[in-house]
Amino acid sequence: MTGEAEPGLVVAGHLDDVAEALLRLAVSRGWRVAFIGTEHSTRLCEVGVQMHVADLADSVAIEALLSNLTSQWGRAPIAVVHIGHLERTRPAVIESSEGWDAFQNEQLRAGFVLAQAGAREMLRLRGGAPVDDGAVVLVGEASAARGLPGHPQTVAGAALAGLAGMTRQLAVEWGRLGIRVNMVEAGIVGPDSEQDFDVLRRVPLARAGTPEEIAEACYYLISRASSYVTGAVLPVDGGFLAT
Repeated sequence: MTGEAEPGLVVAGHLDDVAEALLRLAVSRGWRVAFIGTEHSTRLCEVGVQMHVADLADSVAIEALLSNLTSQWGRAPIAVVHIGHLERTRPAVIESSEGWDAFQNEQLRAGFVLAQAGAREMLRLRGGAPVDDGAVVLVGEASAARGLPGHPQTVAGAALAGLAGMTRQLAVEWGRLGIRVNMVEAGIVGPDSEQDFDVLRRVPLARAGTPEEIAEACYYLISRASSYVTGAVLPVDGGFLAT
């Protein structure tokens, strides 16, 4: 971020390869970076990432954490990213209401809690005045945006659709506040995903993506390079959703 000393980024959610790639990328490009999740990583601490363990659906705890980060950094974070995670859920005919609630809390509610807390913190430090290019990015998975035989993901698909709808509406509500809101729909990622032949054969580029490719897309959406982009749901999937 040219001309801006140590902008702050908060990443929350599932600590997978994509999250780690984004955290490392942001650190390498001069950002102050913190991660909030349910697990700790010593190796990320060693490269300069602040690690915090918290219940991602607890709005009070997340707001307190972001306020503490602002106090430590001397400025509010200007970008927050929520990394969702698509776990295989049970077929809809046998899924429980408890399973539904748990997944929506972990994905949809947690995404909203982070976005809201981030926006509030950006605005609080400015006395409610518009933010100078604040950014929120929600990360889901493209495979939940369409039905696939043999992949029971009704619960996950509902959460992803909610994230996409929330992205568009928050972009409308927060645009005049100087906060951009976008979403990345990641395709199949990593060498292990190459074994999912049913999905891979639907990918025009005929390969899985890398965590770094998804991280670069997220970084674009938090950077000033995307300063006129908001309300976008960006597939980064090798063309999967185009088929």
